[in-house]
Amino acid sequence: METVSTQDFVQAMGQHVSSVCIITTTLNGERFGLTATAVNSICATPPRLLVCVNTSGSTHAKILAAGVLCVNVLAEGHDEIAKAFAGLLGKDFDKFSIGTWTKLKTQSPVLNETTAVFDCHIAETIKQFTHTIFICEVVATRVTKNTAPLLYGNQKFRHLRKIEAPKSNTPEVDDTLQY
Repeated sequence: METVSTQDFVQAMGQHVSSVCIITTTLNGERFGLTATAVNSICATPPRLLVCVNTSGSTHAKILAAGVLCVNVLAEGHDEIAKAFAGLLGKDFDKFSIGTWTKLKTQSPVLNETTAVFDCHIAETIKQFTHTIFICEVVATRVTKNTAPLLYGNQKFRHLRKIEAPKSNTPEVDDTLQY
């Protein structure tokens, strides 16, 4: 069966809204990072997620060599950091000059002002044409309560619209996802 055209695929994927993440790693004491939206959970037991990274980017080879990475889920208002790590503030711009950075178990850079952090050891890599899928074992996490993630969809940064549930006398329904 023939696939859709690249243009049709890209246009349709543009309608898919994702959280914006900064993927970081450290190699020989030097920090590297990129902006990504292709991050997804695989399973909770054992805790694993996947990260897709374009092989043409300079950070790709550093992640492969380091064998570790950190997924920093950006919060609303972090669009400037997302632009910096996407290279939109210039090739020579020091991406790590924005925000406050620390480390967890893998020593990969961790942005303090995030909604969530997943510090990971790379368990497996899968090459798929222009990208590598990194299957990651999560070795440390951090969550900041009462923050909402920065989103990207339809070629724009987006924010969550908070919807208040109507007050009623009926028992509450638990609508959280279970892993």
